[in-house]
Amino acid sequence: MPHVRGEAAVLVEPGRLEVEDVAFRELGEDEVLVHNTVAAICGSDVHRVRAESPFFRDMRDHPYPCPAGYPGHEAVGRVMESRSARFTPGDLVLTVPNHAYMASFARYQTIADRFLLPLADTGAPTVHLMAQQLGTVVFALKRFWPEPVPPGRTAAVVGVGSAGLLFLQMLRHRGFERVVAVDLEPGRLAVARALGADATAHVPGESAEEVVMELTGGAGADLVIEAAGTDGAREHAMRMVGQQGRLGFFGMPEDYDMRIPYAHLFVRNAQLIHAVGGAQLEPGLASFRTALDLIGSGAVRVDDHITHTFDIKNVADAFDLAHHRGDGVVKVALTFD
Repeated sequence: MPHVRGEAAVLVEPGRLEVEDVAFRELGEDEVLVHNTVAAICGSDVHRVRAESPFFRDMRDHPYPCPAGYPGHEAVGRVMESRSARFTPGDLVLTVPNHAYMASFARYQTIADRFLLPLADTGAPTVHLMAQQLGTVVFALKRFWPEPVPPGRTAAVVGVGSAGLLFLQMLRHRGFERVVAVDLEPGRLAVARALGADATAHVPGESAEEVVMELTGGAGADLVIEAAGTDGAREHAMRMVGQQGRLGFFGMPEDYDMRIPYAHLFVRNAQLIHAVGGAQLEPGLASFRTALDLIGSGAVRVDDHITHTFDIKNVADAFDLAHHRGDGVVKVALTFD
């Protein structure tokens, strides 16, 4: 087929995305070319674009300008061309690329077939799209709390953007009796309450620690998940954990070092667990498949997660909104009409 060209976001320097008409390379063995329908902005994408995490400040892995479409990794689209035995042109797919194939902020995307899941050709693409982020949440919970949940347990989520709202629902689904939601934005806390949060803390005006202690009779939470990607959120989380409790850190670090209340964690004998990537490496993309099933069954609601949509031409405005979190935003998506 003729060499394909199309619009793509290109990160030309920290914090500056430009839209360019680019040529997409020919396919290798077991690769497909996907015509993206919709792509979503992940919180980690904001860190990468703004070079706010220590891992991206000097961009050792991706010198500027970055590859077209980087760092997008949540998309739904149709196969245009295939050198894969598993996919044919016209197939609707969810893309769940690893680092090497992060290129979803583009009209077209070349990707290995092992990072694709087939989708039913029904329903809204934005609903299918949420299975990517939910898959990473499912994977993280396999690390944070792999065993069955005993009766009477309490969990908390610090940061209820899109990932945090998915964690909240999954904690309910897994059997936690009470769930506390913590955030800076009152609108997000309202959504959290509608999705089943038993209590909320609007920080910094309210004390997250006091809210969880009141709910648990002073015991603290059995599991506290940080899903905001800020040291401030992690500080709240560490103060909320109870005896023999667990801390699940999901968000990216702000710096190489942060202050830890060691004595507080020591007397509680708390565990600190991380979940960095890995879902793309599971055999059969198991967590992403589970996510599709959970969404399809209605066990996890995602219809209202994508609150704002921008055309790819306005990608800079989309990232600005995702960063500043104004206008009641939960998650921002890009389209390629």
